[in-house]
Amino acid sequence: VVVCDFDDTTAKENVAEMLLEEFGGSNWRDFRNSHQRNQISLMEYQELAFGTVSADRNTLKEFVRQTATLRDGFKTLFEFCSSENIPIVIASLGLDFYIEALLEKEGLETIPFFAADTAFTEKGIKYSYRYKWEKCWQPGNCKCLVLNRYRELGYNTVIFAGDGNSDICPAKKSDVVFARRFLETHLSQSGLSFYKLSDFSDVIEVLKLICTESKSGVNNCD
Repeated sequence: VVVCDFDDTTAKENVAEMLLEEFGGSNWRDFRNSHQRNQISLMEYQELAFGTVSADRNTLKEFVRQTATLRDGFKTLFEFCSSENIPIVIASLGLDFYIEALLEKEGLETIPFFAADTAFTEKGIKYSYRYKWEKCWQPGNCKCLVLNRYRELGYNTVIFAGDGNSDICPAKKSDVVFARRFLETHLSQSGLSFYKLSDFSDVIEVLKLICTESKSGVNNCD
């Protein structure tokens, strides 16, 4: 199974911050700064920052469709995974509507994604977290829970791609890791093995090798 982070990984951009730059109130950066100083969690930062947004769901999704882009090679990776019967999913601590918007734009709405659920109400955005794990070190959804569920389904090889602090734990629990930015630096300093993620053609090449090795008696390269 291939598991990808969303912001700055599947998407070239940090889509959440693009939305906040365009629609957020004047103080959303204060919440980001508090998170960067480890004073509040990512979940708290996200809820507080998007609490300054007054635009509706359709307006935000349309902005994503107009401005956000996939990292090069992601659609080709999806096509390769489909041809080889390999599940590919997105695990994100971000918000469902903007992930949904970019996948719909690219015709990839069949890709399962695990993210914070949002409901737009007269009192603002309401959040729910279906993928919480009591053992997780941070509040909100847990990417490791997603990995564990696929392991339980019998997928023995987990390929993970990510870039940020929230990707450290799932990276350490995966069999093959593609990293960029903060995650790349952390894994390098920790002496852990990984592939550098420039674009998703890197992932395809490694997957082809795994598939070639696994096809002796295995009906897919999970």
